[in-house]
Amino acid sequence: MKYKTFSRKNFFETTILFGLITVLAAQFNMNLFLNNFKISIGIITFPVFLFLIEDFPIIPVSIFSAIGVFITRFGAIWLQQGFQEQAALNCLPESFFYIAYGFLIYLYSKKRSKVLENDSDIIWFILMDYLANLVELILRFSINTFEIKIQLCIIFVAISRSFIIWALITFLKKYHLTFMKEEHAVRYKKLMLLISKLNGEIIWMKKNTSLIEETMNSSYKLFNDMKKRGVDEEISKEALNVAKDIHEIKKEYVLILRGISEAMNLNLENNGMYISDIVNLLEGSTSDEATEKGKTVIFNNNFDENLYTDKEYFFMSIFRNLFTNSVEAAKDKEIVIDFKIELKTSTKKDIDEEYYSILIRDNGPGIDSEDILEIFEPEFSTKINFETGEINRGLGLNLVKDIVENQFNGSICVTSEPGNTSFVINIPKNELKVI
Repeated sequence: MKYKTFSRKNFFETTILFGLITVLAAQFNMNLFLNNFKISIGIITFPVFLFLIEDFPIIPVSIFSAIGVFITRFGAIWLQQGFQEQAALNCLPESFFYIAYGFLIYLYSKKRSKVLENDSDIIWFILMDYLANLVELILRFSINTFEIKIQLCIIFVAISRSFIIWALITFLKKYHLTFMKEEHAVRYKKLMLLISKLNGEIIWMKKNTSLIEETMNSSYKLFNDMKKRGVDEEISKEALNVAKDIHEIKKEYVLILRGISEAMNLNLENNGMYISDIVNLLEGSTSDEATEKGKTVIFNNNFDENLYTDKEYFFMSIFRNLFTNSVEAAKDKEIVIDFKIELKTSTKKDIDEEYYSILIRDNGPGIDSEDILEIFEPEFSTKINFETGEINRGLGLNLVKDIVENQFNGSICVTSEPGNTSFVINIPKNELKVI
């Protein structure tokens, strides 16, 4: 992945910026083997910029760099020794080196989608460096350029500089890959949280499909009853129209539901997760939620039996709702949530049955005794925003109960007193995929 840092609007400024960087890098140089033949690291910037930046303006930067290197080289001599025409002539060939190298790497970029796409591409960099040096030396020494000593010199320089380029870009590739892996991990976590939220909404939408069907049937039944009783025809037709409208709404609703479900299935392809990973994933989002409310959360986890399941999104919906309830209900700044899962055995009708018992406990203010029997009912909520008057939907715990009982054939119960509210979820082992 490359980064586009400029547009046509600031193309000129961008060319100057990268040109100046190259000119600055060119100041690190030495005379090696030959007089007036300076070896610098300036051209190393070209392939590095090309690797990092989308649509890097190679030719304009190489021309600017050529002019900039000439000015700095000749300017330094002028300041120290005064104007010398021969000094200008000695500095000029190096400018053609930058132009030649820029042109060659431009041709290379047209053949390759990535810099150093293959390790063997280092041969091309050696060749480009050699040819650019050859252009400069021909301008300096004419026919003497092809002496063995000079040829060995520029081959050595080309190999050395090209291996420095290879090392830099290899390092950048590995650093970039590590960065991308971390970025993908964050995105994956966000995607999983989003899917778990959608999963809960899908369950409600499926329930509402039945409600829509019942409402449509009731409206059609009302039409028939009104017709039999001789109610005004226009009024009875209104009931029929309502039934028709509900039928159309149902069709569109089912299509939307199917589309969301299919889209989710594309992202649900997963071999499963450990319960510990699910809880650890949710800890981050729960802590963020608490921070927004000026609170902190401490998790005490005990994975006595670290269940591995392919129904991770259902568990994420369950845990996310219970953790969120703990944060929203807490009055203290510090919230402590205890999580424990263990495998237990119970005897029913002389048959041993294994089940997973999951405890989620917090140190919140507790649930009033008169409310505890109703907390799993839809639209029941004790959470009110006194600034806006907005009342919570009250669907979270009903959704949790629905998943536990209908998806897992399990049970959920709650006990509560100030400083200790505990939800216990029991799920038969044979309902879950375990490795």
